[in-house]
Amino acid sequence: MAAPFKKKVKVLLEKDCEFQIGVRKGRVLELRPEGYFVFWEEWTDPEVGECHDSIAGIYSYDAVVTENNQGTLKILKRPLAKPFDATTVRRSHRVQTEIARQRFRKQFVLAIQNMLDRGQLEPVRDDFGDKIVSIVANGSQRYREYLAAQSMRTSKRGGTRVQKRRKEQERAVEFHQGFKSGHTMWKWYWRWKIHGDDGLFDQYRNCGRYTRYDDETSSFIERQLNMLWDAERPTVKSFVESVQAAIDAENDRRERLPVPAPKLKRPGYDHLAGKIRELAPIEHAIRRHGRDRAYKDLHTLGMGVETSRALERVEVDEYTVDLFVLMRDTDLFDHLPASIKQVIGLDGNACRVTLSGAIDVHTRSFLALQIVPQATDSPLAQTLEMIYMDKSPIADAVGAKFGWPMGGAPEAIVFDRGDKYITDDAYDILADLGITNLGAPAGKPWLKPYIERVFRTIHKDLLLRFSGRAFSNVVERGENDAGARATLTLEAFLCWLVRWVVDAYHTKQHSALGMSPAKAWEKAIRECRLRSLTSEEMREAFGVKVRRKLSRKGFRVRHIDYHSDRLMRKFLREKVDQVEILWWNGDIGGISMRADNGPWHTVPACDPFWIGKTEVDLNAWLAERDCEDDAERAARRDFTIAANAESYRLKRLAGLISFPKTAEDLDTETDRFMRHADTAERRHAAGPYRDLMGDLGAGPPEDTEMPLPRPIAGAGVEDDDRDPIEKDTME
Repeated sequence: MAAPFKKKVKVLLEKDCEFQIGVRKGRVLELRPEGYFVFWEEWTDPEVGECHDSIAGIYSYDAVVTENNQGTLKILKRPLAKPFDATTVRRSHRVQTEIARQRFRKQFVLAIQNMLDRGQLEPVRDDFGDKIVSIVANGSQRYREYLAAQSMRTSKRGGTRVQKRRKEQERAVEFHQGFKSGHTMWKWYWRWKIHGDDGLFDQYRNCGRYTRYDDETSSFIERQLNMLWDAERPTVKSFVESVQAAIDAENDRRERLPVPAPKLKRPGYDHLAGKIRELAPIEHAIRRHGRDRAYKDLHTLGMGVETSRALERVEVDEYTVDLFVLMRDTDLFDHLPASIKQVIGLDGNACRVTLSGAIDVHTRSFLALQIVPQATDSPLAQTLEMIYMDKSPIADAVGAKFGWPMGGAPEAIVFDRGDKYITDDAYDILADLGITNLGAPAGKPWLKPYIERVFRTIHKDLLLRFSGRAFSNVVERGENDAGARATLTLEAFLCWLVRWVVDAYHTKQHSALGMSPAKAWEKAIRECRLRSLTSEEMREAFGVKVRRKLSRKGFRVRHIDYHSDRLMRKFLREKVDQVEILWWNGDIGGISMRADNGPWHTVPACDPFWIGKTEVDLNAWLAERDCEDDAERAARRDFTIAANAESYRLKRLAGLISFPKTAEDLDTETDRFMRHADTAERRHAAGPYRDLMGDLGAGPPEDTEMPLPRPIAGAGVEDDDRDPIEKDTME
């Protein structure tokens, strides 16, 4: 019939259709433009126990579609569909073994029908018994042909013909020899004639559902199990031995009674193992391992973590690798100062290192993965800095085939509340960057499952390939000395770690994503652009604070000069001697500067070559700069020696070289240089002051003060009349 609807709707129910939503049952009386006209039966709210009367009303089409999408809509009866009573089992409820047994019988009844059609068999029970050999031969032949046809069946998928084997259909069904009787074949055939294909199903689904032990025995077993469950982690075998011993003792006691009582049936291993699972798996786990361990292993997860875009949720954690590496100083660490090498622990010994990693939950991509030195109090700042950066230069440096562009500004970060992550510095950095802090309690790994799972992947996929593995306990370790078997240096381990992340992990298809993490990242950034920070913001968050003396040339940091108009004004007008600067290794083309705790200002590098460069470029430039050829150094040395020798020869010929002084000459020169100096010692030795002509006449009165001589300029007094710029230059 024509639909009288103005808009396109999805009709799932028809007139007289009986359905159920939750605990409410209803029947469609009529389809109207605004929705279904439904008669609702009486129903009781299971939560509060309130009873509701039957009622009729409109139920919209969209509401039924919503309930269908949520899986709460259940069809009880279709008016045109085959009715099912309470004793009938629907085909969708059948297990595969039941269907295979039914199809086995069907091939035999088809063979019987074929023999009846050709007149080779009479529809009489005795004739079925007389010709059972022919029936079994024809039925077996048809069943073999059926299996062969199923194995050769093909299906098209995406335009490609794919061979599809149905193992559950190819597997031959084995019956006991009783099916090779005429009476059995007679029953199969007439059930098929009366009930159709459903008549060929047997009672296989009810096998094993009978109770082998009475209620008294089951209660006794439960009491014994409740006594045996404890935190000592007993095995199922110990349960079996204990329960069987208790039942044997109980049977002996019953046998010695004046009127012997019936004995209890002795259970076996399988029954007791199933009984443990049946009674209380949660209680069993709590008593064996404790509540915390049981909750970690058995608690339900529900829907889990949901994300809709990259960097919406990032998980951060640490992991001590199960591998010993050699802490040797190699070419990778040549540019590091001795203090940093000491912090890393490059002492040549073999030890396990700790990794700090960050993973994007939406794409399962690594955002950061680096070594954490043992002396690091809070590794969160270094890990966060790596999250924001493009790590493709690192991948290129180790020879990886793919890049590592995963990076940006995260929205929320999850990390455990360990000592290294609950510091004030960590909270300040997260607040300055606008990152939501989702601190998870320590010892609850299921709250950050993705980073925990990927660390296990590192262990199983990468670390097991190298020698020097440290095992989890002494039983597994045995006599294996992991430190003595270490072959990887720290540099080699870092290179292999980066290559594994970029070329192995990011390129492998992830079962939960349906694609590789690299493809998932590309898709995510196409759908939603990522946010990053400016160089100034990165310097303020992750920069290193140092102080430098300001001169007319600006100031220098790691062989790079920085200058700006603001610096020139401060030097010429404000007379600022020292400034505080922020230097960030991710962008050395500019630094932040402030004076007297004022605001920060960006100062660019004098040489445009360093604009946009990083510390990696600086280290490469310094490595090339420090490379000095031995022949060049020898040539420069020979030139210096030859020039000095020739200069000395020419000066001697010109009489410009003075002869060495004797001790007397040195004393004379010393007295000459000290002649006009005025000291308190000399004044005391000279006695009272006398006028120039005082010796010719009477001396001055005894109570008259003698004026002190005026100091001579340049003799013991510093001359400050020089130009301050010239003075600074001379100093």
